[in-house]
Amino acid sequence: MGAIASVAKKAISWIGNCIERVVSWWRGHKERVNNITYNYIMINVEFIKQSDDPKTVGEIMAIKKEKDQLEEICAAKYMSLSYNDQQRLDELLDQRDY
Repeated sequence: MGAIASVAKKAISWIGNCIERVVSWWRGHKERVNNITYNYIMINVEFIKQSDDPKTVGEIMAIKKEKDQLEEICAAKYMSLSYNDQQRLDELLDQRDY
């Protein structure tokens, strides 16, 4: 399990650092989210070990978990916006021109 734990920590750190380069406010959440993702990977380590491509399966699981956490933070920030700002933001994002 030590090898998988080491690979998981490296992959999770890499993912968190990539997000941080794009989203500056991520820095305050990165450590907590990385720990959540690491625990998720460790809980599912047997599933990962039994995969045909454990490295890629683990990476995808970590990316998805970090993305889910990012979406939760985004949803909380969205809810703090005024109704008018939510509507304007929804309209912009529905255009998919970004």
